[in-house]
Amino acid sequence: MAATAPFGFSLGALQGGALYQHLPWIFGSNAIICVLLCAAAWFAIPPLKPIADVSGKEAPSIKQFDYIGGFCAAGGCVCLLFGLTQGPVASWSPYTYVLIIISALLFVGLFFAERNAVRPLIPNRLWRTPGFTPLMIAYFLGFGSFFGCWQFYAIQFWLRIQHASPIAVALYHIPNALVGVLTTLIVAHTLHLVPGHYIYTVSMLAFTLGPAFFLPQTANTTYWALSFPGISLVTFGPDLAFAAASIFITSNVERSYQGSAGALLVTNQNLSSAIMTSVADAIGTRVSRGPDGEIGLDGLHAIWWFALAAQLLAALVTIIWVRIPKEEEKEHVT
Repeated sequence: MAATAPFGFSLGALQGGALYQHLPWIFGSNAIICVLLCAAAWFAIPPLKPIADVSGKEAPSIKQFDYIGGFCAAGGCVCLLFGLTQGPVASWSPYTYVLIIISALLFVGLFFAERNAVRPLIPNRLWRTPGFTPLMIAYFLGFGSFFGCWQFYAIQFWLRIQHASPIAVALYHIPNALVGVLTTLIVAHTLHLVPGHYIYTVSMLAFTLGPAFFLPQTANTTYWALSFPGISLVTFGPDLAFAAASIFITSNVERSYQGSAGALLVTNQNLSSAIMTSVADAIGTRVSRGPDGEIGLDGLHAIWWFALAAQLLAALVTIIWVRIPKEEEKEHVT
């Protein structure tokens, strides 16, 4: 199942590259695929009955759902993502700052709501799980700098600096699918042989290979010289990181909190990408901004230096504070 992420990403890139001259159909085809998947899920996923967290207690019901926490969490994420992604586009108009401030207030409200909820979406006790906070910090730095600072601007580099066609850029991502499948096979055969924090550390170091292979590039550098090895090796980063983080959750987090921890992990991944993209845009435009408003090659290099620093910091946090003992990976914490 883990192999579907890199494989699906590459298929999506090919889909976008093939339909780049018909922009509405990129979104239209996605909508059709989502409808088909929704119908398939409706018939394929069996109905699951809620079970009690502790034997002998009552199973949770919809009446206990944390509506206030859900509103604060969803509203905070939407406002933050919209404000950050629209900031560079709208030249940081006042409404983007207002949205970010509203998101901060909603997150503060979420903190207090979770303290009083019967069944909180994100229990405050979750953060007291040993190693959980540094793992999330490293995940934020690693994934955020990968998606928001390296990958997004690598595509900009190919399209604007090297003037590659969209379909060619889509084909550039094929190694991502192949190496991604290989990575999942490696994890499946090693997660019970070595401590999980070794895998997590390797993933954070693998993230650094993206900017490391792109920093020396110029407009005339061939794809096979640096881009191909870079995109192939950096793929180990996200796939190893998600696998190791999932092992940590099932091994170290209490069963009743594992759903919240997994959801928080994915939310962290999305928020970090948006935040890092905004930071990268601010760095790039400050260093090198052309008459057309686009970031120049020097600006891209500055962004990749920032990504490299963030990823090295993520590796340092992992080495010092994150521990996933090998023996704990064999059984789920209950």
